[in-house]
Amino acid sequence: MSKIKKVCFLLVAHLPNDDRVWFHQAKCLKENGFDVSIISTITAHSDLENSFCFNATGMKRTIVSRNISNILNEIKPDIIICDNPLSVFYASRFKKKYLNKTKLMMDVTEWYPSKKNLVNLNNFQRFIKKLILQCLNFYSGFLVDGFIFGEEFKAQFFKKYFKKKPYINLPYYPDLEYIRRNKLKDDFSVWHISYSGLLTKDKGFDNVLKAMRITALNNSNIQFTLSIISNESFNDAQKSEINTMPENIEIQYHSYLPFEQFCKKIVHYDMFLDLREKDKENNKCLPIKLFYYMACGCPVIFSDLDAIKMHIPEINEFACTVNPNDEHEISQHITEYIRIHEKYKNHASTALEYAEKKYNWRVLSTHFLKFIEDAGH
Repeated sequence: MSKIKKVCFLLVAHLPNDDRVWFHQAKCLKENGFDVSIISTITAHSDLENSFCFNATGMKRTIVSRNISNILNEIKPDIIICDNPLSVFYASRFKKKYLNKTKLMMDVTEWYPSKKNLVNLNNFQRFIKKLILQCLNFYSGFLVDGFIFGEEFKAQFFKKYFKKKPYINLPYYPDLEYIRRNKLKDDFSVWHISYSGLLTKDKGFDNVLKAMRITALNNSNIQFTLSIISNESFNDAQKSEINTMPENIEIQYHSYLPFEQFCKKIVHYDMFLDLREKDKENNKCLPIKLFYYMACGCPVIFSDLDAIKMHIPEINEFACTVNPNDEHEISQHITEYIRIHEKYKNHASTALEYAEKKYNWRVLSTHFLKFIEDAGH
């Protein structure tokens, strides 16, 4: 690079230490000579270098916009990478007022609107809010100079209406330096199985409990540990289900861990379950955790989502994709891994092989770096 470029990540929906931003994109840029800073409006404090944070909860939009513009004016970035359409709006107001040459990029990783934006609304309110958020999508597309897309389904709207704008496809592949698999499983009498996520029916936690109950009953000679990683509490029905589990299954609960600790913890599990409901939105969302599970060198049992089949055509070579509501089918797949050791070992080694050769940050980082360098010219 001929000179240092200043890049700022403007996050109104993510923490400053978000794994995609801090541990991958920002790290890559810093290692290649960029001056990187982060603004987040959902926390009042961060210990990260060059991070500027304030909690915008309850603030008027005009005040949030002014605070962001003041910080950006101090940084004077050449490029601002925004995490959603609202952050694009704030960045564009700064650009218009202070530094018109600044380039705006939007990292598209979420649905706008999504079902979580439309909860507790009647049909008319849902229609109006959906229309407003869709208009914000259009507006943000006009404002930005380019796009970073996390997955294909979420990119289609912007690729359709803003065909001439540059973009890069940047999936959620992990940097393998954070995930060190110690060894492949050799004791098949004890199984450590993990679920990580929200404890909701939508995310499939109830399906996990049902499948594990059947599996434990059908394999009474096997000792199971189901490790649940979440910050939520069990509801009454889940507590009842857990309290009446067979004696050969132990339930462990762990709160969410910081990114690096999470990566170190998951390598000690033997199998991962993610049985989220296959609704319209979930079906087109690519789960980030899937790539981390692959890097652990462990089989996974996932809902049969179209997004997974689109992005990972080899999925059935190292995993089982299932109807998330068929606990008997799911239990059968778990049991096959338990009893057919060669199948387990083959899927484990294949998952690790694909992670090391294809689905890791190393294969993306050079393309990301070039995209940002070109954007700064």
